[in-house]
Amino acid sequence: MKAYVALATALFVSSATAGPMMPPGNSPESGLAGVWRFIGAQTAPWAKPRKLTKNDAPLLEFAVDFENGEVKGPAALACKGAKYQSGITYQTEMFGGGHESAAKALALSNGEITTYRVACGAKARDLYFDDHADLKMADGDVIYTLERPTGMDTEQYTAGFSGPSFDCTKAKTTGEKLICSDASLAKADKRLAAAYHALKASLSAESFATFQAGQRAWIAYVMKSCGADASSLDAGSVTECLKDEYDARTDLLVSAKPVRSGPLVIEPHMRFRTRAKPVTEDSDVYPQMQGGPEATAFNAFVARSLKLDRWRMDDKVLFQYGDGANDMKLHAHRFYAVDRLDARIVSFDVSTSDYVGGHSERRGNKAFTWDLRSGREVSLDDVFAKGADWKKFVLAYSTRDLRKQLASDGMPDDTANTDLSLQVTDGGNWSWGKDAATVTFVVFMNGGMPERTYDVSIPYKALMPYMKPDAPVL
Repeated sequence: MKAYVALATALFVSSATAGPMMPPGNSPESGLAGVWRFIGAQTAPWAKPRKLTKNDAPLLEFAVDFENGEVKGPAALACKGAKYQSGITYQTEMFGGGHESAAKALALSNGEITTYRVACGAKARDLYFDDHADLKMADGDVIYTLERPTGMDTEQYTAGFSGPSFDCTKAKTTGEKLICSDASLAKADKRLAAAYHALKASLSAESFATFQAGQRAWIAYVMKSCGADASSLDAGSVTECLKDEYDARTDLLVSAKPVRSGPLVIEPHMRFRTRAKPVTEDSDVYPQMQGGPEATAFNAFVARSLKLDRWRMDDKVLFQYGDGANDMKLHAHRFYAVDRLDARIVSFDVSTSDYVGGHSERRGNKAFTWDLRSGREVSLDDVFAKGADWKKFVLAYSTRDLRKQLASDGMPDDTANTDLSLQVTDGGNWSWGKDAATVTFVVFMNGGMPERTYDVSIPYKALMPYMKPDAPVL
């Protein structure tokens, strides 16, 4: 707050003698109008060089908006009744004169520098267009660099703080500096940090430690795989790559939530591993139970079922390209969602998303149901009565429902192209909620269209005539 007060008194300084200026008006010229971000700060040429801190440069990573008759931004900058002028400042006169020797270091090498003057009352400040089409503005012994917001969604940025989750005066790596300079990346970084801290607050120390280790490994991998660790980079492609990766990571962390029922809690655990040749990432989030004696058997079941003693990227059947895929960026992603947790059963779905080379991503889904009382996996034989014609009922019910869903999506009725009966009898397609069962189907389409996945929900009331009275899911 003290820094802002000091800045407010020093920011609007009488402008130096300059070249010809246009008469003042209420509207900024198009070259100035709109949002700009403070992306850099350095000691002024008239001051002793020093490493700046956030206290030295309090405006860093803020955005300011020059509008008709008004400047919007942090309190130190905002004002009503703003007047705007434009003109030329000679290099010998910038920042009050006598600093032309610093022109090259400040990227102000033109002899005549396009200048915008913003006045609030009797006080004004000058902003100089530099060689990179950025603006330079002096405040005391600090010179700020302002840039038009870059990135894929610049129109979303308004006046106010627009920086990432970390202090940009301490940015060291190429990737950190790029995130600080790009408004879209800064926003993505802030969203990711918020999701990460929310996850930390919701998980036990043991569970969060797995995400903490995974996050550190992920950041190093993403910076390298996106090319953000190089001294010279294609900023556009690197920015797009980082934005996609950060958004996907945020979605993953937001989805990783604990589920509780009485003393029992299922928390997500993470494993993250990468391989250099070919470039492959293996991201695995799996459930672990705490809070009761039932946890040991359940966790052992998860370890066996998901084969946690090995990594999916090491599966030579799944990743068969080997070194022939060196130019590809492969991945093996696995996640889960709990459909039900109570004193009797745990029902959860495991989804996979793998890119192993070629033209498309492979997706898979399998449901698991565990009986907490008996300590074993629930099968369809445990649910349905022997001799009951449940398969015929479920097939007819599901076919009708799928046709309605296909029609709603504007898709042809291609149920005849799919062996629905085989999928009905696969227990890995069944998940058991509180009041209904959900059967997942993959419908194969004609005409070269990719298969589509649909869920059919069947209320227990409809299934009851075919179920055992003591079925564990009831």
